[in-house]
Amino acid sequence: MCPMEKIRTASFNDTFKFNLFHIIPYFLRGIFTRSRFWSVLFDFIHPDPMAVKFCQIIRAKYQTGYISTYLFKNRSLLVFDYDGIKHVLDNSPFIYADPDLKRMGMSHFQPNALTISRGEEWKDRRRFNESVLDSDTQVHGNADFFHKIILAEIKGLLNQERRYLVWEDFDRLFKRITLRIIFGEAPQTETELTERLERMMRESNRVFLLGKSKDFNEFYRAIRARLTNPEPGSLSARCSHAPSSSVTRVENQVTHWMFAMMETLATNTLRALALIVAHPRVQERVRIQLARYVALSPSDIISLKYLRGCLQEAMRLWPTTAMLVRLMLTDDQIGGVKVPAGTQVIILNSFLHRDSENQPLADRFSPELWSDTETNYHFNHLSNGTQICAGKNLALFIGGAVLAEFLREPRYRLIRPMLNVSKPLPHAFNEFLIKLERVPMY
Repeated sequence: MCPMEKIRTASFNDTFKFNLFHIIPYFLRGIFTRSRFWSVLFDFIHPDPMAVKFCQIIRAKYQTGYISTYLFKNRSLLVFDYDGIKHVLDNSPFIYADPDLKRMGMSHFQPNALTISRGEEWKDRRRFNESVLDSDTQVHGNADFFHKIILAEIKGLLNQERRYLVWEDFDRLFKRITLRIIFGEAPQTETELTERLERMMRESNRVFLLGKSKDFNEFYRAIRARLTNPEPGSLSARCSHAPSSSVTRVENQVTHWMFAMMETLATNTLRALALIVAHPRVQERVRIQLARYVALSPSDIISLKYLRGCLQEAMRLWPTTAMLVRLMLTDDQIGGVKVPAGTQVIILNSFLHRDSENQPLADRFSPELWSDTETNYHFNHLSNGTQICAGKNLALFIGGAVLAEFLREPRYRLIRPMLNVSKPLPHAFNEFLIKLERVPMY
């Protein structure tokens, strides 16, 4: 194949199918917060790997990892090739920036957030986020403080002697953990803060015709008030010591931490727990490792690489970010071909993570995949390259600490949705429907 044939143009029929299988479900499920109705509906009527199979078919049909198509009316380039994906992510956001649609939606509730920033503003906000979140270290400088919060909140939940654990339990748990890690204060009176954010996120799901939310001013007034008198040990307390300027917009960075730590991390951690208890051998291996410790320290949690791999696997199998979309700010070479500025580049996590033609364990729960390295540009649930999640290590620590505590003493079994571990895992696993039963220990 000559270089000019590396990018092929999808037919009208294939473009229609791409939007039907991938884009419409992506929007209806909710870009910024999940719609329970649409998530349950799509998982019911569309539980098979049709979308993954479609991508394998068009890749074989066009004999390339670069396919030109349309996302609705916008010229887009599907990138399946590993080197192409790496090139895009290693040059984000300076050549490949977050698209205008995402910027419009996110600006409704977190304008100026790092994830939608560009150029010098991105550099400024990245420095601030990396400093507060301790991006370069696996054990955050305030990990002891965070760990005590996690232990206290889980103890409060388990002391209720509930027979079942469901999504609502994890949703409340992670909201409380999030608020206390960020602000350090007891969250009993903080439901108004999370409810305002959730309402703005639901509004943002429609992306278009977004006026200023009636919750916006009150929400940010409350955020700024908390930043003026932060509790020692919290993330807020680190903000005044981190490099910042008038460009940083600290309150908007704080909002993104809330956005990422509440629903998204709760979803991934609950799915990981369901996967572990559904796989007896995995659960026993995790429990044997945990039994070595009388009391876990933050460093101990980080050392539990197999447990950390379980969390990564939940993210890989069912990525909460189904696709990464980047807008080309300048012309660039992709796949040996010049691609013009204004083109949208699409990296389909929902396909690449389950591409059984290139990933032999694509449909299996395989925590050992993460034992040697956590950098694989085929798996971008936390992104890779320059825009890798600044809070990656902190998120994995929090999720790992929660999993460790739930697996140390109580035992659970998965009631629903059922997972047949002898067969390929389903391409959808709805967190809203998860129900775990607490099994008495004798």
